[in-house]
Amino acid sequence: MWTDSEGMKDEPVPEAMTESDIKDTIGEYVQAAKNGVAAGFDGIELHAANGYLLEQWLRPNTNLRTDRYGGSIEGRARFVLEALDAMIAAVGPDKLAIRISPFGVFNNMPVYPEMEADYAYLARQLNERRILYIHLVDMGAVPVPESMKAILRSMRNVALILSGGYTAERAQSDLAGDKGDLIAVAKQVLANPDLLKRWQTNAPLNTPDTGTFYTPGPKGYTDYTSLLEK
Repeated sequence: MWTDSEGMKDEPVPEAMTESDIKDTIGEYVQAAKNGVAAGFDGIELHAANGYLLEQWLRPNTNLRTDRYGGSIEGRARFVLEALDAMIAAVGPDKLAIRISPFGVFNNMPVYPEMEADYAYLARQLNERRILYIHLVDMGAVPVPESMKAILRSMRNVALILSGGYTAERAQSDLAGDKGDLIAVAKQVLANPDLLKRWQTNAPLNTPDTGTFYTPGPKGYTDYTSLLEK
């Protein structure tokens, strides 16, 4: 694994978490949520996407447990929902959201036949909890099917944020078609500090420098030109 200070380092051999480990980790999520709110954040987005810890529990290729935290989707989603419930108790559902990446394959998360049904179960659970929003990641090698997006959109107790290579025209179209409540934009915001102005005036866009993504230092973060500098 690459580290900025020491270059490539060996990864530790993973071990199955005990129920005590799970309890401790949920406590860390709760403390992080409290810290964020105390620092003045408007809310907390729980990261359950992109092959990180919580998604590793959701997916059957990485969650091989045989206890109550594994097996069916009800078991595999238990850790995510217990963490969310504990955070709700600490800061309230109106300050909590979640990021998910169904059909995402980043970090060796393969697509599997029950994917849509599993994430539909998770969506129903999130809807019951009335958290602030679901942030759908749709920028991987495998697009999220429209049927999955429709399931998420049908959960009307929770707002839906869409993402994934949006242009101004596509964003307007999806919002007008009630496919989501908000559109998240990343690469174009990074490369265009005045993106809103450019979209409003149909000005040309800077091209994101992918070679500087996830690298230290200001290059590729603060050196893109604005319209006033051209």
